[in-house]
Parts: sequence; C-alpha cells; structure tokens
Amino acid sequence: MPTKTPLRPKHVPSRSCVSCDTTTAKRTLVRVVRTPEGQILPDPSGKQPGRGAYLCADSQCWDRALKKGRLERSLRAKLSPEEMDGLRSFAHDHIGEGG
Repeated sequence: MPTKTPLRPKHVPSRSCVSCDTTTAKRTLVRVVRTPEGQILPDPSGKQPGRGAYLCADSQCWDRALKKGRLERSLRAKLSPEEMDGLRSFAHDHIGEGG
C-alpha cells in the first residue's frame, strides 16, 4: 500500500521593515513604492510596479523611516515635501498610533 506523503506547509513570503529591521510576513507590512515614473506612494495592495520598501503598521516605524531617511535610502530616491506629507497623512489615516 502506498504511503501518503505529508503536505508541505504553504510558503509565506517574508520581508523586513526598513525602519526597525523586523522580519515578518509580507502581508502584515505596508509597501511603499517608487513607480517607474518616479512617484513615491503607499501601495497597500502590494501590486504596483516599481521599487518597493516595506514598513510595519506602526506609526513609530513610519516616523523613524521618514525622519532618518531610511525610506529614501531603500527606495534610492529623494522624497519631496509633498511626498513626505502624503506618506505621513497615509500613516495617520491608515496606521494610527499603536499599529
């Protein structure tokens, strides 16, 4: 009688937060993308084309990444004041205080 092989656990992609360097499941992080046109915007769906960086759903990580230039370094682009404001407002509206 053939022996059944156990099912392999499903692979869960993981990414690191550019601010706190915590590695966790990709789905629990928020992606920020530099589009081919050069715009930098949040990508909650994680499907927009371009260079991406991931941040925890924690307002402290967002603040640290924006203040210390970690997001700019990861995206290899300089953030304009408008883009900074847009990312801050996204974090304020969607992330909240505690994450």
